[in-house]
Amino acid sequence: MRVELTSQLASSASAMVAEAVETRFASELFAGNPTLWGEAAEDESSRRLGWVHSLERWYPLVEEVQLVRNELAAQGVTDVVLCGMGGSSLAPEVIAAHFQTALTVVDTTHPNQLGPILSGDLSATVVVVASKSGGTLETDSQKRAFEGAFRHQGINPADRIIVVTDPDTLLHQSATEAGYRVFLGDDTIGGRFSVLGAFGIVPCVLAGIDMLDVLQQAQSARGILATDSPDNPGIILGAGIAAQAPRVNKIILHEQAGFPGFGDWVEQLVAESSGKEGVGLVPVLGLHETGHDDSLSVGGTGSDVSVQATLGELFLLWEVATVFACHVLGVNPFDQPNVESAKIAARALLETPDVAPRDEWHVEGFSLWSSPDVARERGLDEVVAEWKSHVHGDRYGAVCVFGNQKLAGAWKQSVQALEAKVQRPVTLGFGPRFLHSTGQLHKGGPAQGVFLQVIQIPDQTAEIPGRDFDFGTLMLAQAHGDATVLAEAGLTVLTVTASTDQLPALWAALES
Repeated sequence: MRVELTSQLASSASAMVAEAVETRFASELFAGNPTLWGEAAEDESSRRLGWVHSLERWYPLVEEVQLVRNELAAQGVTDVVLCGMGGSSLAPEVIAAHFQTALTVVDTTHPNQLGPILSGDLSATVVVVASKSGGTLETDSQKRAFEGAFRHQGINPADRIIVVTDPDTLLHQSATEAGYRVFLGDDTIGGRFSVLGAFGIVPCVLAGIDMLDVLQQAQSARGILATDSPDNPGIILGAGIAAQAPRVNKIILHEQAGFPGFGDWVEQLVAESSGKEGVGLVPVLGLHETGHDDSLSVGGTGSDVSVQATLGELFLLWEVATVFACHVLGVNPFDQPNVESAKIAARALLETPDVAPRDEWHVEGFSLWSSPDVARERGLDEVVAEWKSHVHGDRYGAVCVFGNQKLAGAWKQSVQALEAKVQRPVTLGFGPRFLHSTGQLHKGGPAQGVFLQVIQIPDQTAEIPGRDFDFGTLMLAQAHGDATVLAEAGLTVLTVTASTDQLPALWAALES
């Protein structure tokens, strides 16, 4: 495990590293000291440091889940679907990609993506429903949908749904009463810090991944990361990404060979932990290097910050680095005060008979909405060009797609071209998953985001049993709710609602 900074960055970070050694930040962290982030954060911190404890306590769980996997495999059940949001889905997705193991992650409400899975052959499928709070709306909706799909195919949901939640949640109680297998997490570990616990272990072991090895890698790193030394890689990484903030607050995360998708997990961890009270670090997955002086590249050789470690080491390394960076920034790394705002707005819309259209206008078959309002007697290219003109100075663009993630490749290509055009960092997020990660930074972090929201009109429907709304309505409420909260915060938002066959024209407008 090694972290190296360029000489210039190391010079900027040296005082912070020295302060960490002098105040014994690392050893105090692993001793569970909740005072490290100030008095206002102490109550929350005192309930969120379970992730620093020895990982050996999870070893028996690996064996227990392996027995369940063997039992299911003997019945011909080998396909694993994971329903979860935020930390409950991003970490297993990264682990499965690293081990090149099949794991279908469902963290969407878009019918185009859900429909084919729900209507497909589920005879060989086990579904993991993962929710720390036990009340996540998206995960509850997905659970209801799979229960209905299993029953439709003559399969008892209790035989095929496995629940991961924290002790004494409503989901824990209801799942136990329904006869589901339930694995419990640790309620002193927040969602984005839960990868090396039940929420990472259960779906990955069911998928056939050697999680014991990952845990042992992280456990071996604990001693190094808990050492009060100027060579502590967690302190060096945390100081490196925070040393020049707030002037340098765009963290360009370059994907490293062997760790596909790892940046998606880091993006949530860093953005949701640091982005509040008007400050924060803006992670940008390394699509295009802008080279501006307010960005910092992190990744392999040649970056401002070079990181080399095994997968298990990387998880714990970044957790330590993030909480130290938050210590430097003076923010509580364990809360997410602005995530709830979009949820409240979405729930309010769902309580109405229909999600009513906003004051939208139509251009070339697209439906548009913006805040602040823009001149409407123009073509799509002109409207998008005006949106792009706002992405300048210290700002960043954020393309927020409520659409089918199967089109991620095309979206990434378009965003890369957009970055090259505006010469500013541009993030890409798929709703509603980004609401549980970068959504906190968008609303609570630096007011530098310029938001393009895209709503892909579903080509099909997907029902939610027991609810008076379907997935299409839920998705629309989430999109409208998020746009409303961003606009109320005084941020620039353009919403483009388009059918699937209209997307190429939108991509062309972004790239021109």
